[in-house]
Amino acid sequence: MGYRTHQFDPNAYEEQGPPLRPYNWVQWTGVAIAAVGVALFAAYLLGKIGVLPRWIDDPSPASFMLPMFGVLLINSRRAPATPVDEQQTARNRRALIIIVALGAVVLGAATAIEFSGV
Repeated sequence: MGYRTHQFDPNAYEEQGPPLRPYNWVQWTGVAIAAVGVALFAAYLLGKIGVLPRWIDDPSPASFMLPMFGVLLINSRRAPATPVDEQQTARNRRALIIIVALGAVVLGAATAIEFSGV
């Protein structure tokens, strides 16, 4: 079926499941790359608040891009999608509410710290 066919839907795709386990070497490489990026950003933050010596003056784009690249490698092998039942939908909704609430608390604390002049 080509793009000229009436039923062609360019937005149709099959949802994928979680990353396959056990991880293969590509996925473990992604974990290592993401960990390096997170460690770089953590070193910058800890240096800024004075816990560690200030080895990194400004966060480089690598500290943001390495975790994203690592996630791409981790998700290179995905399981087939599984149908979602009512119980899983309720658990997902509850988890989403908790994550959004925690994110709001962290964002509020970051805003308060930023505008407090510390």
